Amino acid sequence: MIYDELATELEEAWTKVGLHEHLVVESIVPDVLERAYRAELFPDPPESFMPEAAPPWVEVSFSWRAEHQVYSERSEGRSISLELAWTYTVDVRSQADRNDTELIRAFHAAVHVALQRITPDIPQETEYVAVEVRRGYRSIHTNPTLAYVQMIGTNVTDLGNLWDVASTKDLRGILHSECSLVMSVLQSLKEVFVQ
Repeated sequence: MIYDELATELEEAWTKVGLHEHLVVESIVPDVLERAYRAELFPDPPESFMPEAAPPWVEVSFSWRAEHQVYSERSEGRSISLELAWTYTVDVRSQADRNDTELIRAFHAAVHVALQRITPDIPQETEYVAVEVRRGYRSIHTNPTLAYVQMIGTNVTDLGNLWDVASTKDLRGILHSECSLVMSVLQSLKEVFVQ
């Protein structure tokens, strides 16, 4: 597995499941021999919604460090972690009157429904995604006013155990499964939180 293969297969996987990229950023930090990859993905084309009414979306990112490059050039050896980070963002301004506990429970329920759609025969963890509620305030004439309420959920896919066994076909299958799950989660979150 190499960086370009991972980036290409990831992009193909999200396209196949119907996710749309809003932004893809690749950066290189030559001093530490690190490449960073980040993409913002939406279940609908970004042109189809207004910023104040964005559907739930996800950011996927990973860092390819010097040890990943060295390891990718070896045929065997120890496994090192290579994590895809998935960060879900849901705008819940319309439900700002709900307390954080209610919002988090609703988020977890939506994720549970998504997991059941994808893997109905496998018992599901109740907290597959770590979630927090962020409330931002703006000061207008010294009175703080609620500016936004967002739910941020994160989870990680570790590809570290694929170094010695994965072919491009294996990687493609795993990334397709992950992107299918992500699309299902986004659809469930939209059903619960977007009115």
